[in-house]
Amino acid sequence: MISALAIIALFLTVYLFIRDMGDQQVISSRFDSHYRLFRAETVVQHEYIAKPETIWKVLTSLEDYCLWFPGINRLLPIVDTPRYVHRFSFDRFLFEPGAFIKIRQRSFLPWFRGRIMGMEPNKKLELEMSFSPVNKEIVSFKINLTPSGASEVICKRSSQGFFSFLTTWGFTNHGSSILHNLAHILPDDQTDSKEVKDETAKDTGPQLSRETIIAQAVQAGLDGNMDLINAIPDKPTRGLAKAALLRSKRLGSMPDNLVKALAAGPVTAPITAPATSAGGFPAFASNEDLIAFVVNKALDGDMDPINSIPEKPLRGKAKAAMIKAKRTGERPAMPDVPDAFASTTPPTAPAEDESEEELITRLIDAGAQGNMDEINALDNKVLRGKIKAAVFRAKRAAK
Repeated sequence: MISALAIIALFLTVYLFIRDMGDQQVISSRFDSHYRLFRAETVVQHEYIAKPETIWKVLTSLEDYCLWFPGINRLLPIVDTPRYVHRFSFDRFLFEPGAFIKIRQRSFLPWFRGRIMGMEPNKKLELEMSFSPVNKEIVSFKINLTPSGASEVICKRSSQGFFSFLTTWGFTNHGSSILHNLAHILPDDQTDSKEVKDETAKDTGPQLSRETIIAQAVQAGLDGNMDLINAIPDKPTRGLAKAALLRSKRLGSMPDNLVKALAAGPVTAPITAPATSAGGFPAFASNEDLIAFVVNKALDGDMDPINSIPEKPLRGKAKAAMIKAKRTGERPAMPDVPDAFASTTPPTAPAEDESEEELITRLIDAGAQGNMDEINALDNKVLRGKIKAAVFRAKRAAK
């Protein structure tokens, strides 16, 4: 009878092993499993770009085992104390060999007991765990420092007994990802070069108070520039700046405390706005004027300005406005070209003896060919609108 049960268990283990190995799973860890009669063992290896102290800190945080250890729903310490509120307290738990823990797995089964078997700080941790009432496992983590500076972690799970094959059950699908899951919650180490870089960055430039940073960001936000607010690295400060901006928009002006903080900040030299933007078109005071300018250019057949907008959201908004203008047939009002841009690109002066009819005819022909610069430079808005309408009709007739 015992031989028959052993043979059945052996065939069942072989079947489960073949099915698990047949599943193609992409895992960055190296893993292997071994089974002999009444003895099973699985090994997983993984390298981390982290210090052994950082990995050890995560391995000894029992409250985080549910985040990366497959099969564990919750893990609690057992504290020998008369008060029930302190019996499962992580704060009063002494992480040392011989200490007991409680394991709740992801199933309908009740809690099982475990124990810390041995430990060597920053090098080795050994635990006894139970995931079923008929089998116990010895789970050990070993940390080795490689010559390249990385840390290699070896997780070995072994069990003995008639039901030891349960250790290899589902190993390829779930158990082999134990160290791969650990990498997701492992904090990044701050290297010396990064610390030096951060200190250098902190030393450069004036050191502003939190309220001054918020005041400057709100002032830029009221002018339509949200880049300064979005560039604040501290998340709470960024949230306060956005809240202050909403309050300022609701009140119509900045609060007195922000005005005082703004005056207390260092005075920066005024930045002269460039005559042209990166795309080669005029640098307008607002994005609405820029969109109106490039949409009119696009409707006239010149797509270069709208494609030259460096900001992707603004470029998408301009293209949406262009599609809407084509669908409705209504052009946005052409904004006034900045004087600095007009002075750099002076229009060709018409001949003194050219009449208004000849001027209109010449500009319509030029506009139909895609040259709208001289039309846009006309001071007479009525004449400019008349010529643009004629150009639009000429282009539509040509299609």
